[in-house]
Amino acid sequence: MNTSIIAYTDKTVIRIKGVKIKGLKPFELENRLEKIIGRKIRVIGVTGDSIEMDAYNIEPESILKGENGIITAISTIEGITATELTEIDSAEKILEVEVENIPKGEQVGCGKERWSYLVK
Repeated sequence: MNTSIIAYTDKTVIRIKGVKIKGLKPFELENRLEKIIGRKIRVIGVTGDSIEMDAYNIEPESILKGENGIITAISTIEGITATELTEIDSAEKILEVEVENIPKGEQVGCGKERWSYLVK
């Protein structure tokens, strides 16, 4: 029996670039930012010079308006060093997709690529 569950989440994806990262504990960053933003935050990607996070139930404009506070908070987390180039690179609401446009059956390739293709 195949069962599919479809969930809708109101979230904004935030990408911060221009940081130096080594030895980051993502849960510490999530906890600090949750206190500042007042919303649930999840780290979804980390490279040596950027962080990508999901922020739930908040508009991108609110994230961008609070950029200085967010950058200041990030720079106090062990494992992250802010540089003069540290900035919020993007804060974008996830796209809403109609249920009939969700691919069915076996999928090949990266999930992100499939969703990008659907919304173009």
